[in-house]
Amino acid sequence: MPLLIASRTYKIGVKMRWKEQLTAAYQNFPFAPPDYPGAPYRPRLPDPPYPGAPGWKCSVYYYWWEYLRRHEGYRATCERGGEGEHALLFQHFGDVHATDFHTWWWEHLWLFTFVSEAQDIALSDKFHIECEGIFLHVGYSRSRTAMVNSVREALAQIRPERMEREIRKLYRCYPVGRPRLRSLHEHLLVWDARQANPDADYADLADIAGLTGLERYDQATIAQLKAEENFVGDLERANRRSKQLAVQRHLRIAEQYIENVVKAEFPLRSRR
Repeated sequence: MPLLIASRTYKIGVKMRWKEQLTAAYQNFPFAPPDYPGAPYRPRLPDPPYPGAPGWKCSVYYYWWEYLRRHEGYRATCERGGEGEHALLFQHFGDVHATDFHTWWWEHLWLFTFVSEAQDIALSDKFHIECEGIFLHVGYSRSRTAMVNSVREALAQIRPERMEREIRKLYRCYPVGRPRLRSLHEHLLVWDARQANPDADYADLADIAGLTGLERYDQATIAQLKAEENFVGDLERANRRSKQLAVQRHLRIAEQYIENVVKAEFPLRSRR
């Protein structure tokens, strides 16, 4: 059930108000979530996938959705209303083809975060850890300073690796590694270009996808050498080869990400 309150359906530039529970959830993503107007401030925003990218695309969770949309087996499950090979995953992620990203996100962001907030608990003199949080009972007879110090001392005794294990239990879907948005974006550009142009040469696909910085020799140098009637065939072949290798690498990685995303693991690959 979405907890977002807005004056109307989300549109770019619409200022949104946040309920307390949604704000708490938005502060507990392990990686930056899509950035919308009014979202809680994050001190470490990721590098954008491309210059001028809107905030809601500056998130590994946006690309999780995009790559899942590229899996043909999951598409077939969506077309059958959730029946088929990926029926279990469909129960969590739903039909990623039925709506735009904004609608899907507000209904499914809970897959990637949890709500953490202060709670009243039953009286207990035992300190313990649960997957929902850390609980410590401190008697009211103590001063405020003494109570705070007692909590700090108890937390300091917890080993960091144990805390990390417990935190990870709270997430149903946790991104693998340290996702680089620009790479996720470029892999997807090349993948889509290949699907739309299956017979194109790999070097040409680099141009179709809009990839830059792949040529070993810049065009200005080649043009100057041509004007001086020098042979430039080797340089042009080297440039095309460089593009071909880059496209092949992008396709290999994209294929692995698409293959593993239906296992609720993203972005996961075993080779370049």
